[in-house]
Amino acid sequence: MLPMELSRDTEAVADSLAAMIMREHTNASCSYYEGYLNSSDPNLITADDRTALVDWCYCVVDHFQFSRETVASAMEMFDRFLSC
Repeated sequence: MLPMELSRDTEAVADSLAAMIMREHTNASCSYYEGYLNSSDPNLITADDRTALVDWCYCVVDHFQFSRETVASAMEMFDRFLSC
């Protein structure tokens, strides 16, 4: 790959990331998990449910000797999914 092509690809990736970050800041005005942790609705996930999930995730990553940062990434995706 020529340096000129790499530069264009890098610029395209940077533009895409900038657009995604802008969209995320526009759509996400609060902490992700606050929206679905509502104790007044029994059908929604509670803070205790989320804590149990986090604990389970740590057990899994420890068992398979993955990085514990994996849990943080997984929970961020989980929170984003449920907040939509």
